[in-house]
Amino acid sequence: MKREPYADDNARSKRAKMARPKDLLGWYMAGFREEVPDRLHTRGVWRDAKRRGDGDGYDPVGGSVMGSPRVADPFRAFIEDDPYGTEAAEYEGHKDIHNHYRTPMRAALARLAGRGHPHDPYPFMARALYRTALRDGDWDGALASLGIIEPVRRPYIEAALHRLFERYHEEPPQNYYREDVAVA
Repeated sequence: MKREPYADDNARSKRAKMARPKDLLGWYMAGFREEVPDRLHTRGVWRDAKRRGDGDGYDPVGGSVMGSPRVADPFRAFIEDDPYGTEAAEYEGHKDIHNHYRTPMRAALARLAGRGHPHDPYPFMARALYRTALRDGDWDGALASLGIIEPVRRPYIEAALHRLFERYHEEPPQNYYREDVAVA
């Protein structure tokens, strides 16, 4: 396996930075709020019109004859993009060589939800956490709205936050390739 010369030091540094915070709900809410765009609409009117290069199969979506409020580009990207979308971070004018998730908290929620049925344990936990974030951290009300009885709400939200923390990564996993060794 080909590895970087400082991979162990890098992994140790990342583990130290990712020590479990004492307030997991505060950590989750701060991360979720950071990813949600500030503005829903922007100035102007949005009309989706058919352009010359769109082809015959394209039907305009959205808008109206009079026009709809223009959706801000960051918000449109937030609701339409893949939660696993990546980009190269830029620090002081230099691009990083590793990609980072655009929305790491959404990626962690998507990993927690997996591909199961919505009433399976992990997708249900992801729904509970998402509803908690939409209710601005009111986990008791969010869990009550999902039908979870009062005595188990606190342990359930704690377990969900711990599982989310385990699945949270700012960078997608690295792909290491083996070097083929010639047999003599």
